[in-house]
Amino acid sequence: MSSTPGNPLASALFMSWRRVEHSLMTLTALIAQLDWLAQPAIAFVVSRAALFTAGIVGDVLLPTEEGHWVADPNSTFLSLWAKWDSQWYVQIARDGYWFQPLRQSNVAFFPLYPLAMRLLAPLVGENLVLAGFLISNAAFLLALIFLYRLTELELADRASARRTVFYLALFPTAFFFSAVYTESLFLLLSVATMYFARRQYWLAAALTGMLASATRNLGIVLWALVTWEWLRRHGWSLQGTMRRQTWSLLLRDVKAHWTELVIIAAIPLGLLLYMAFLEINFDRPLAFIEVQAAWGRQNIGPGAVLARELSALADFQLNRGSLNRLLNLSFALIALAMTPFIWRRLGEGYAVYTLVLILVPLFSSVASVMRYVLPLFPTFILLGWWGRRPTLDQFLTAGFAVGLGVLTTVFANWYFVA
Repeated sequence: MSSTPGNPLASALFMSWRRVEHSLMTLTALIAQLDWLAQPAIAFVVSRAALFTAGIVGDVLLPTEEGHWVADPNSTFLSLWAKWDSQWYVQIARDGYWFQPLRQSNVAFFPLYPLAMRLLAPLVGENLVLAGFLISNAAFLLALIFLYRLTELELADRASARRTVFYLALFPTAFFFSAVYTESLFLLLSVATMYFARRQYWLAAALTGMLASATRNLGIVLWALVTWEWLRRHGWSLQGTMRRQTWSLLLRDVKAHWTELVIIAAIPLGLLLYMAFLEINFDRPLAFIEVQAAWGRQNIGPGAVLARELSALADFQLNRGSLNRLLNLSFALIALAMTPFIWRRLGEGYAVYTLVLILVPLFSSVASVMRYVLPLFPTFILLGWWGRRPTLDQFLTAGFAVGLGVLTTVFANWYFVA
């Protein structure tokens, strides 16, 4: 549309259209800049709305096993998300730690999550269950944001980052991210640690890593992952280990940047402080390991565990226990099979991290592996990359969503999932 001095109406319309066009372009640019916030928020809202609905519907329509702990007598909704191990976290937040040899004791559960519950409780009417629920959901939303940023950093592809956060949010056991469990907090701290390390914010990485190691014992593995990233940033690689120049350059960088390594070395402090607490109070710094036997966990090695589970498939029967066992074994094998592809696409550090976090639980059992795979964020980044194929993207999205709905209703009715 053109305008002339003799056509004031056309000129006014043209100027109005230009202002609208400019506003639309500005809004589009702003939305693109905030994609790192918008996509995780959408994934969070969509997935939480779906699983909250599934939990409520399942609680109403399906029979619930009797005789279980009621987390909050005044809120059926909150009680849906506080099952099984949630009791231990509530107990620690309310009464503190206790330890009895050869018996299930709450020292098996690390302190950061129940401590956060205790600190938040006064702000929510001393309701520890509500405090845990809020912490889990807030941590999960933040974890999705950090995961989006990390995926975008690793793959340089926003579409893959979007798929990654949606796959994680819709994963069949992703209801644990909203339950009174440590999954969401540990995921947040782990992903944030690696994001900060990739940006070379070593102090921030050390702080979040230290908090992760106070959330779970395997948080200490982040020390190795962040150190590996530091080495990579300074030119060290597995391929160069046989070259003398690689080591001489590394020695030069260690001398020049030794303070960064000292900062990174703070990551295990979360675990070490908890061990010191156990030593002072119970004279057992490794009490959290000792009590594992009371849950029937005996370290026989991943090979023996997988061989036992595979042989058990010969006597497979279509019942709840066998299906649970099959699902856990399947998730374990899939996670193990993905590690070479993680190595190839994301690097050896991520692959080793994934391998360690899946192998350690397999020293004793495949039980709960469906939950243990949730913090394995490199696997979801890889899935986000693979999801470039529309058929696979549709399959994963639909399959995960259906699985999430089914397992959420099962969990909400006190049937053990993981």
